[in-house]
Amino acid sequence: MITRGAKYFYGAALVGYLTALVYGFITGAAAHGGVFEVVQTGGIVDSIVGPLSFGWKGWVGDHVGYATLMAFAGTMLVLGGFCSAFRDGSAEGLAELQGATVDREAGTVTGADLRIPLPSGLSYWPLLTAFSLGAVVVGAAVSTPLVVIGAIGLVVAGFEWTVRAWSDRITGDPARNREIRDRLMHPIEVPVGATLLIALIVFCMSRILLAIPKVGSVFFIIVLAALVFVIAIVLASRPQLKRSVLVAVVILGGLAILAGGIAGGIAGPRESSEEEEHAAALEASLPALGGSIEPGGAPAGH
Repeated sequence: MITRGAKYFYGAALVGYLTALVYGFITGAAAHGGVFEVVQTGGIVDSIVGPLSFGWKGWVGDHVGYATLMAFAGTMLVLGGFCSAFRDGSAEGLAELQGATVDREAGTVTGADLRIPLPSGLSYWPLLTAFSLGAVVVGAAVSTPLVVIGAIGLVVAGFEWTVRAWSDRITGDPARNREIRDRLMHPIEVPVGATLLIALIVFCMSRILLAIPKVGSVFFIIVLAALVFVIAIVLASRPQLKRSVLVAVVILGGLAILAGGIAGGIAGPRESSEEEEHAAALEASLPALGGSIEPGGAPAGH
C-alpha cells in the first residue's frame, strides 16, 4: 500500500514529468515554426518523441527549462520512494524494518531493540549544499571559476553531511557521538575549511574591486574593513548573545560578499585608463585620415 506522503511525492513527480513533456513539445515546435507548422510539415513526430526520449530522438526546444522540470520530477520520485520504503516514519513500520514482531491488534511490539538515537544540534551542511548548488547554476551562466567553487562546495558539503549522519548514530549518547566526530574531522576541517573560505572571500572581493572605479575601490575596501572591525568589537563585547545570532551575522556577511562577487563578475572588470589614453592618442594622431578608433585601440577604415 502506498503511504500518504508517498502519494504526494508520486503525484508531484507525475505533474513535473507531464509538464516537462508539454514544455518540451511546445518549445520544440516553436523553434521549428510553431505547432501548426510542425503538424503541416510532418514534424509532429519529432516534437513528441523528443521530450519522451529526453532529446535522444527528435528535438526539445528550451533544454534548460525541460531539464529543470525533469530534475524536479526525478527528485519527487526519489523522495516518494523513501517514503514508501520507510512507511512515512510510522512507529509500526520502523519497528518492522528493525526486525520486530508487531501485533497491530494487540498494539504490542517484541523482538527488537527499538531505541533510535536522534540527531543532536543543528546541521549547516544542507545550507552549504544549497549555496554551492546556487553557485554552480549562476556560474554556468556567468563565470567558470564560480562553477568550480560551487562544485568544491558540493563535494565538501556532501562528505561532511555524510559524516554527520554517521556520527549521530554511533552510540546512544549524543555527547559521545559529537566527541567522536570532532576527534575525526577537526584535524581536516580546520585547515581545509580555512583555506577554502579565504579563497572564496579573496575571489569574490577581487570581482567587486575590479568592477568598481579605481578610486572608489580604495574607499570601498577601507569602509568595509572598518565595518568588519566594528561588528567584531560589538559581538565580542556581548558574550551573552546566542550562538544563532552570531551564525546569522556570519551568514548575512557571507551572502553579501557572495552577492557582490556575483554582481562584479556579471559587470566585468572596469576599463583600463591606459587603454583609454592610448586610444585617445591614436585618435588625435589620425585627423588627416578621418578615421576613428574601434574598441581595443585598432584604427577603423572608412
